[in-house]
Amino acid sequence: MGQGIQQPTAVQASGGSAWLDVVKVLYEPTQVFERLRERPNFLAPFIAICVVQIAVFVVNMPFLRAAMAAQFAARPAGGPDPSKFLWIGAVFIPVGIALALLIGGFLLWVLVSLMGSEAKFGRLLSVAAYSAVPSVILLVLIGTIVLHVQGIGQVTSPQDMQPALGLDLFAPGARGFVGAALKAVNPFSIWGLVLTAIGVSTTHRLSKGTGYTVATIVFAIGVLITGVFGIFGPRAG
Repeated sequence: MGQGIQQPTAVQASGGSAWLDVVKVLYEPTQVFERLRERPNFLAPFIAICVVQIAVFVVNMPFLRAAMAAQFAARPAGGPDPSKFLWIGAVFIPVGIALALLIGGFLLWVLVSLMGSEAKFGRLLSVAAYSAVPSVILLVLIGTIVLHVQGIGQVTSPQDMQPALGLDLFAPGARGFVGAALKAVNPFSIWGLVLTAIGVSTTHRLSKGTGYTVATIVFAIGVLITGVFGIFGPRAG
């Protein structure tokens, strides 16, 4: 299903570092995606995302415990304390991220194929991984800073673990599908949409219009999926 994925090496094609490109994609995306066109790379951004996510998970552990305690405060006494098993979540972080990126890469591959181009899965999976940096690294870091500034006393439910930084600012009481979907539309996810459009058009020599069409469709699908997860997610007590 297309071009294979290369292992992350110290130096990419045209003299770029695969690891440094995780940062460079934020300010010189065209150059990064030109390198990915020649040498697709998924592992470097994947590992970087996992490291940041796990580190933030550990740093936010006191807030997670407070959120879980508030969520299960109304449960009968004597039951197991779920907060004691929170650390297990760190084990599943890489699995969840890998699945999300694979789904994103697959959607890009399908859409680019439908546009009449010869889609390369390795390139598009790389585009999905590098384009996720703003929403999966920067957004998480900013959210963590806001969370710690507000203080642990402000955490009364699992929803408080995700400070309002997107359209949810205009609907603070929204929950379920609407709340999750609004939260998914924020400056960092829009940044990721733009990077995806640049990545698709650059790696496959497509027009900017086609790149933005593909990226917007994938973005909309992502928002819908996030909203569906919001329906089944924990609710405030």
